[in-house]
Amino acid sequence: MASATASHTLCGIPTTSSSSTTNKSTTYSSARFLLKTPLRRLGFAGTVADPLFTNHVATKLRSVKASSNPVRAVVSMAKKSVGDLSSSDLKGKKVFVRADLNVPLDDSQNITDDTRIRAAIPTIKHLIANGAKVILSSHLGRPKGVTPKYSLAPLVPRLSELLGIQVVKADDCIGPEVDKLVDSLPEGGVLLLENVRFYKEEEKNEPEFAKKLASLADLYVNDAFGTAHRAHASTEGVTKFLKPSVAGFLLQKELDYLVGAVSTPKRPFAAIVGGSKVSSKIGVIESLLEKCDILLLGGGMIFTFYKAQGLSVGSSLVEEDKLELATSLLEKAKAKGVSLLLPSDVVIADKFAPDANSKIVPASAIPDGWMGLDIGPDSIKTFNDALDTTKTVIWNGPMGVFEFDKFATGTEAIAKKLADLSGKGVTTIIGGGDSVAAVEKVGVASVMSHISTGGGASLELLEGKVLPGVIALDEADAPVAVMAVKKSVGSLKEADLKGKRVFVRVDLNVPLDDNFKITDDTRIRAAVPTIKYLMQNGARVILASHLGRPKGVTPKYSLKPLVPRLSELLGIEVKMANDSVGPEVENLVAGLPEGGVVLLENVRFYKEEEKNDPEFAKKLASLADLYVNDAFGTAHRAHASTEGVAKVLKPAVAGFLMQKELDYLVGAVSNPQKPFAAIVGGSKVSSKIGVIESLLEKVDVLLLGGGMIFTFYKAQGYAVGSSLVEEDKLDLATSLMEKAKTKGVSLLLPTDVVIADKFAADANSKIVPASEIPDGWMGLDIGPDAIKSFGSALDTTKTIIWNGPMGVFEFDKFAAGTEAIAKKLAELSGKGVTTIIGGGDSVAAVEKVGLAEKMSHISTGGGASLELLEGKQLPGVLALDDA
Repeated sequence: MASATASHTLCGIPTTSSSSTTNKSTTYSSARFLLKTPLRRLGFAGTVADPLFTNHVATKLRSVKASSNPVRAVVSMAKKSVGDLSSSDLKGKKVFVRADLNVPLDDSQNITDDTRIRAAIPTIKHLIANGAKVILSSHLGRPKGVTPKYSLAPLVPRLSELLGIQVVKADDCIGPEVDKLVDSLPEGGVLLLENVRFYKEEEKNEPEFAKKLASLADLYVNDAFGTAHRAHASTEGVTKFLKPSVAGFLLQKELDYLVGAVSTPKRPFAAIVGGSKVSSKIGVIESLLEKCDILLLGGGMIFTFYKAQGLSVGSSLVEEDKLELATSLLEKAKAKGVSLLLPSDVVIADKFAPDANSKIVPASAIPDGWMGLDIGPDSIKTFNDALDTTKTVIWNGPMGVFEFDKFATGTEAIAKKLADLSGKGVTTIIGGGDSVAAVEKVGVASVMSHISTGGGASLELLEGKVLPGVIALDEADAPVAVMAVKKSVGSLKEADLKGKRVFVRVDLNVPLDDNFKITDDTRIRAAVPTIKYLMQNGARVILASHLGRPKGVTPKYSLKPLVPRLSELLGIEVKMANDSVGPEVENLVAGLPEGGVVLLENVRFYKEEEKNDPEFAKKLASLADLYVNDAFGTAHRAHASTEGVAKVLKPAVAGFLMQKELDYLVGAVSNPQKPFAAIVGGSKVSSKIGVIESLLEKVDVLLLGGGMIFTFYKAQGYAVGSSLVEEDKLDLATSLMEKAKTKGVSLLLPTDVVIADKFAADANSKIVPASEIPDGWMGLDIGPDAIKSFGSALDTTKTIIWNGPMGVFEFDKFAAGTEAIAKKLAELSGKGVTTIIGGGDSVAAVEKVGLAEKMSHISTGGGASLELLEGKQLPGVLALDDA
């Protein structure tokens, strides 16, 4: 037994590689569906399960990188969304919506599972609410010509009930009668076309048929992810005739999770793959081995892996022609540093039946005449322990024959564990009918981060294929497409890092008191995860940063005072260089052991740093073998250590902090969960013009506070007393309010304010309506009515970005508005709303209230965050390698 497994990673069976990879995963923790007939055996035997839904994410961008046309593939996943279209874009427009209403019907034509109908509702309701005329299209089944039992007519009552309006049903999908129904459709009305597959031209993607469908509408929305892998007339052909062509909310969410969450996952990242046959999951497993840290295998496929290692498997399901493949996958996992875990014990049965006799045995001791039908209790515990170390988990395929209660324990245990992890902030993605069936059966579907609706589309996406229905849609704005997906340090494994010199640009620009003591170590702590990851993988780490704005060598801006705290946080003695280039530095680097760290002196002691001098960049780069940028706060600067070095060193990748900033700031702005609100405060309109204008293109609700509001009030003719006003920005304020109205954005200004007789902490104060500020008084905070109305508006949202305080919160008397917003966002975070805090003042506010840890993300960037929110491209990000 030992000899049979000595060179592979078998959970519970000690091996060299298994122990090393398990240790690696341990160190990380320290530093909707359709249940088919029983013939469709979700686990070990029977037909293949629905295509792997969630595991593709990991595969997606890796395969894109290797493709012959990588740019197209990356951009194809960053698509314009229906949420990008404002009320003015939609009101009165005829919108062709391709949905996936392919639901199961019983013999009496009653819907037995309305999941897909319900999944389509958010997009349709958004269009209705914005005054569009909705033309709904779908297929049902696989009809050969007009087949009454495949008519969409039975879906109308449920659609009407869910939408709260009477949906009109057409008897065809093209032709004069359909044209008439479309012409008579009111704003906010919905017309359901008949099954598009009643025409053979649909699946042939016949251009003339596509043109006829397109002639019904003004623009196109594809919300049918389940058919996105098909180049059909209604999924791909129509887009050639209708512009804009955008993704619906469901399609967008699928891409967000399957591409976004897995292309740049929060690490450690685990994948769980089950199912009956290795052959059906080859592409998925191979792709995941390029991305994940831990791969857990279950289901009938495990016995092919066991037999490949010389173990007895009794009469368990084995693919004899895939034994070499199983061996090669184990070897690939070892080479990639992936902890591939197989069950150490299994539940075996004397026949394939729900009433079979059963017992638990070690995976290496399955007797003749018995077959494995589930994973055992020791395996469940080991799998759970591994999953406890993770931040992202994707699951496709059951652990056993879970249709039989006696052999459902493993699958149900995984479902419960993922539910538990979801409640702790782990991203959990469930894909494939069988996995979805499991979470539905256990009653935990609602707590998972994402449950995919796709079938073949998911599998193809996970295998790295491009989807015609996605590629055909309009691209998202350039900054999103270019910056959203960068290669991460997490994609580099031990083999890529061990013994390598890694130049890491961090942001250690922390405040020091007069005695050179650190007064806030937030930025140092934020840099630790990336450094520890590199150390644990045997890299030799060279840290570079700036501190302050020195003019040449300035001792008070030396990084030496940071060494003790860095050493304490990293658990090793950090070496300090007296320079950032030169022979002495080169000697220090040469003597650096694996896992060692050297901190270079302030790179801004050289004027060449901020000038991005190529020769200086080349000197910095000569110290290392590869580059990691984890300094988001300086990513908007094209300096030698942030942009120049990346041109010389390859790979050049993002650190974990940089990656997280991009995940939240790019992700939230490009593809937010709607409704999306922004809160913008601060003293002057002029400092936030770009941010406000950019956000008006994206948000549903915009709340304004701080000193800038009085410029808006005066622009409307209100008396503002002696409040701060930018007289030269009155026309701008007016134009921004008009733009909000045109874009259908709810722009809310405070209805009441707290005013003071002087700008001081001990000023006399009172609350007045915003339109009644007396002479000699100035507004210094928003009032209680405004706090209440702002809170009510925020209660309707799913994503919130906050930049800038509501008042002069440094004075306790005028801090109530800012603190109330902080508390409201903390409350909403606990309810699943994504809350992103940006800007020093906003961060200071949540820190003051003690709620920082409850927010989804607190940005470390200042100018970088603002420029990103303004839609600008960041040189330090663009210079990094694409994923």
